[in-house]
Amino acid sequence: MRNYFALTFCSAISVTIGCVGTPTRTRTASFKPATNASSDRSAPLVLHRGDSSDSSPGKPELPGSAFPNQSLGTRSSGALAESTVQAASYGVRREEQFVFLQESKDSKVEKEDSKGEEKSPDKVEEKSSEKKSEKNEKKDGASVIAGPVASPLNGMANGNGPVMTLLELEAIALCNHPAIASSEASTSRALGFRQQVGTRPNPTLGYFGQQIADKGTDQHGLFVEQEYVRGNKLSLNQEVLGHTVHAQRWETEAQRHRILTDVRVRYHQAAMAQAERDAIQEFAILAKKGVQVAEDRVKAEEGTLIEVLQAQTLLSEVNLAREQAEADLRGAWRDLTSIAGIPETQLARLETQIQSTGLNADWEGTYWRILEESPELKVARELVCEKHANLRRQQVQAIPNVTGQLGAGIDNGTDSGMINVQLSAPIPTQNKNAGNIAAAWADYTRAVENVKRIELSIRSRLARAAQELESAQAAVTKYESEILPQVDKSFRLSEEAYRAGELDFLQVLVVRRSYYESSVRLIQARGKLAQSQAMVDGLLLTGGIEAPLDLTSDDGLRGASLGGQ
Repeated sequence: MRNYFALTFCSAISVTIGCVGTPTRTRTASFKPATNASSDRSAPLVLHRGDSSDSSPGKPELPGSAFPNQSLGTRSSGALAESTVQAASYGVRREEQFVFLQESKDSKVEKEDSKGEEKSPDKVEEKSSEKKSEKNEKKDGASVIAGPVASPLNGMANGNGPVMTLLELEAIALCNHPAIASSEASTSRALGFRQQVGTRPNPTLGYFGQQIADKGTDQHGLFVEQEYVRGNKLSLNQEVLGHTVHAQRWETEAQRHRILTDVRVRYHQAAMAQAERDAIQEFAILAKKGVQVAEDRVKAEEGTLIEVLQAQTLLSEVNLAREQAEADLRGAWRDLTSIAGIPETQLARLETQIQSTGLNADWEGTYWRILEESPELKVARELVCEKHANLRRQQVQAIPNVTGQLGAGIDNGTDSGMINVQLSAPIPTQNKNAGNIAAAWADYTRAVENVKRIELSIRSRLARAAQELESAQAAVTKYESEILPQVDKSFRLSEEAYRAGELDFLQVLVVRRSYYESSVRLIQARGKLAQSQAMVDGLLLTGGIEAPLDLTSDDGLRGASLGGQ
């Protein structure tokens, strides 16, 4: 296991944008423009609708962290490189953490083996002192629950298990995910086809003999035959498949965005469940103290049995909510590890720092930024270039190839040598490839319209994401600025008044429930805010676990080029 996690390193991805440039891989930890990305093929027709920035190098840029304390449209362009650099150091750190997991398991086994052994007086004394200190820390019930509520998703790395950050999980996903490897294999496949469709036909070497049965007049010789492809068909073939390669590379880049978005959304979902569980655990301590206070009032003949039963009911409900929160956390963790493409491990603490700030989103500007950076849209634009190149290719298919033959031999009848020269070419009188030209034009039209469809789809997805983000931001702001301070003050005053016998228990119970529910709702609102922000940062691309598109076909264009029909 040590060696496995020590070897989980990942190279950075260097990319360029547009119909001419496409993302290429290089062993580096930063983004660099590929200066010779399009030198291996002729320049295609650029059909980007008024988007001149697509041909500039240095993109696409993967957005930065999915925290809502960053304004929209200002994500760092080095986030993917940062994740990759993190992956390089991840092997060593995660090796230590998984060693810690193994040691934890060993210590559990040792504890089970020593279950029957007597505890030493020193250990008993130490445990009792720890309990006393814990009791002193939790003396004030209100301050216990007020801690996590003030910032439910902050400072959650205080557990005993290993701590995992979002950046670490992103680096693991980019290195290990099978969907990325599958898409890269499709790119290699497209590269193979592109090379094949541009190769020239092999020459033919043969023997010929004539009048063999007529002894003394027979003729024997060798010939070489070569087909010459006209109309620049082979170069056009490579141009068509070149766009397919570039589209497949952008599809790989889109898959990386999908995976990162899914990891971020699942991470914040798990972090929300973790914070909710922690808050409920703290409130359970408060509810337990409420039961004790109710029992003390009954003993002092100041309260009733109904107050005790109501306090116990609240405690039972909180314990049930805690069990459900723990189940939600375990499920969210399993989902997160599955999306990241790593084997399920012991439940780890998730470290995150989410701060809610005012939302100043320019959604129209965000829409145009996504159109500029979206690899999904760049795939569609490359397919437009591919279909246009294929249309040009089909238009020259009717230009006939020429087959030349050169033969040399001996004529025994005249006892002299002979040379034969032969040229042939099909005459395009019946088949002018009109059907394939019409089909290629239809494919080109579909590709152009598909770009428009994706642009509308992006606008629709952004509208939904903006609605969710603004709603969550409004909830977080209202809870932080008004609701939580109000219920916190009401809770403290009601507890003091109840201990003094100045307030009815039913009113105290209502205040406790309101405080508990408001605390949990703030955590949920912050989690939804982070998830919505992650969607926008990920260019609205999700579904990383699904199979990536395979845009490759075959080398059929080469067969059509050599057939001459």
